[in-house]
Amino acid sequence: MQSATTSSTYRGYTINTGKHNNLPCNTKTLDQLTDNIEHMTLNHSKVLAVRLDIHSEKNSGRTLTRREVTRAIENTKRNINTKFKSSKNKPDLKVIVATEQTSAESNPHYHAMIFANGNAIQNGYSIYAELNEQVKNKLDTDNDGLVHFSESNGRKGIMIDRNSDDFEHQKNKAVYAGSYLAKTRSKEHNPKGSRVSSSSMINDNIYTQEANIRSN
Repeated sequence: MQSATTSSTYRGYTINTGKHNNLPCNTKTLDQLTDNIEHMTLNHSKVLAVRLDIHSEKNSGRTLTRREVTRAIENTKRNINTKFKSSKNKPDLKVIVATEQTSAESNPHYHAMIFANGNAIQNGYSIYAELNEQVKNKLDTDNDGLVHFSESNGRKGIMIDRNSDDFEHQKNKAVYAGSYLAKTRSKEHNPKGSRVSSSSMINDNIYTQEANIRSN
C-alpha cells in the first residue's frame, strides 16, 4: 500500500494538493522528486528543471508502452551526452517518470520531470526536441504533437541557481511543478503491479536504475 499526503507541504517544500488540499500526492514520488533536486543542486551551481508529458497517437492502434518510454528517455540521454562529449560541463540528466491512465479503456500517458546541469543546458526545449524525436521513432510516426512542453516550465524551463537570492524559491517552484507527477487521482486504472513512478538517480544505493520504494 502506497502512502499519500494531502498536506500543502512535504519535506519543507510546497506541493500541489489542490486548492482545498483534497488531491493527494504519493509520497514515494515526492521523495524521488525532492531527493533529485537536493542531489542536483548539491552537485551543480545551476540546475534546469523541465516537465514533459508524453502521449500515444489518438485514434491509433499503436500504444506507447512504459518500456518504450524508458528506452526513448535512455536514447535521449545518450544523444544529449554525446553532444557534450567535449564540454567540461556534462548534462548529468536525471529523470522521474510517472504513468497515468484515466480509464480502463484509455491509453496510458506519461509525465516526466527532467533535471539537468544548468551550466550545460540553459534551454529545456533542447531536451524536449530530442525526446520528441525518440518518441516519434518508437511509434514510427511523423506526428510532432506527442510530447508536450508543460506550461509550468515557463519559456525555457525552471532554472535553479544556487548563488541566487531566489534559490529557495526556485527550488520550491520546481518541486511544486514536479509534484503533479505525484498526484494519485487518475492513476486508479494504471496496470496492476506497475510502478507508481521511477527515478534514474543512483545515490548511495538509495535508488536502483528503476527506483523502488524509498528506504526509510
